[in-house]
Amino acid sequence: MSDTHHDDDRIIEKHLPEEGFDATEPEAKSIWAFAIGSLVLLVVLILAVQVYFEGIWNQAVEKQLAVPGEEVGDLHNLENWRLTHYEYTDPSKTAVRIPFEEARKAFLEDAKAGKTFYPGKPTEPKPEVPDQPAAAPGAAPGQAPGQSAGQAPGQTPGQAAPAAGPAAGKK
Repeated sequence: MSDTHHDDDRIIEKHLPEEGFDATEPEAKSIWAFAIGSLVLLVVLILAVQVYFEGIWNQAVEKQLAVPGEEVGDLHNLENWRLTHYEYTDPSKTAVRIPFEEARKAFLEDAKAGKTFYPGKPTEPKPEVPDQPAAAPGAAPGQAPGQSAGQAPGQTPGQAAPAAGPAAGKK
């Protein structure tokens, strides 16, 4: 079935063609044809995608650069007219639209007089006060933690409390 051959500490087995060994050379022509065909197909695909993209891109650019319709122009003209003319805003003629420049001047005059709806001057926020630590159970309100009932604030536990009363402050 197979012959073993020892060559420089290597074992080389020789197989017979009946065992499935293909002794023929590969078909180089078909391999080259497949490779060239794949490359040509790739180039054609890239060109097709590029032409498709450029066509869609050009349509989008033309759509964006196209002159707007007559309705859009009429709407812009109406907006410009409303910014520069007086007009009633409702059928009952109770509200009037005034030109933009007149409204701006009136607003600035109100701001100078201090009549604006919202406050125009900056206000300073309240300073933040850190939270007071929780008092020990049984301690008097306002007493610091670790302070005894008869001890004054800032006094160590061994010191005597200052005398209270009117005589304490006089000399």
